Amino acid sequence: MNRIKLFEDFKNNNLVGNLITIDDLVKCAKSGGYIYATIIKDLPNNDPEEPLKLLDIDEDRVTIEYDGNEYEVDIKNVEKIEF
Repeated sequence: MNRIKLFEDFKNNNLVGNLITIDDLVKCAKSGGYIYATIIKDLPNNDPEEPLKLLDIDEDRVTIEYDGNEYEVDIKNVEKIEF
């Protein structure tokens, strides 16, 4: 059981490539967590170290709130999550 917990910590810290799943994003949204993304559609020069509030989840993209506006992020561009 200890090894499973370590892997979950490892995965949540995003040290194993991009293993973030829809289930991870749903948990993040339900807990009021944040995501970090490298590319945000229609928002050039975003800071990938800035937390983004997760609003909605689709099959391949998420809707986030940034500076009072809504933007879309492809799931493949989500680098890490915090719940």
